[in-house]
Amino acid sequence: MRARTSIAIVALAASCLLTSGVGTAAAQSPTVCQWGGTQPNPTGQITINPGLTNTPSPFALAFKAWGPVSGGGPCHGQTVTYVGQINAGSSCASVTGFEQVVYGLPGVKYAWGPGVGPFVHELLYDANGNLVGEDTPIAFPPDANDPAYQDCGTSEGLTHNRFSSTITLFGGV
Repeated sequence: MRARTSIAIVALAASCLLTSGVGTAAAQSPTVCQWGGTQPNPTGQITINPGLTNTPSPFALAFKAWGPVSGGGPCHGQTVTYVGQINAGSSCASVTGFEQVVYGLPGVKYAWGPGVGPFVHELLYDANGNLVGEDTPIAFPPDANDPAYQDCGTSEGLTHNRFSSTITLFGGV
């Protein structure tokens, strides 16, 4: 468990260095997009099968997220969809990570993201495996009285929720 946490922290630190411009003398400016609305008004949709519960899952869970994207460059007037999995060991309290194929965002083929507690930071890759961006989804409602949180305590678990995310595409995508 300690190794997984260390790997996640190293991945997050590397991502922060990449987005801060360290080591990118002539890099193009990043493109920032909103996916699935905004934090105060999330319009993105998530489905999870089987649902997340309060008990860590012994296996990966099927995951799909979709919503409108807005912003500059390729982030204009379309729907972006992620299809993949939430990794084994995830629960409503702590997501261990995501792996998914990305549709509707030109230049991005797949996403991977480590979980650190309830937070996820996903790295975006092109078809050749090059790091081309990142996103920071906010998927769970902040209020513990929200019905979605109450679903975590049922045998079916949390199977649907709303989200919003900020996507940053590094120059050249």
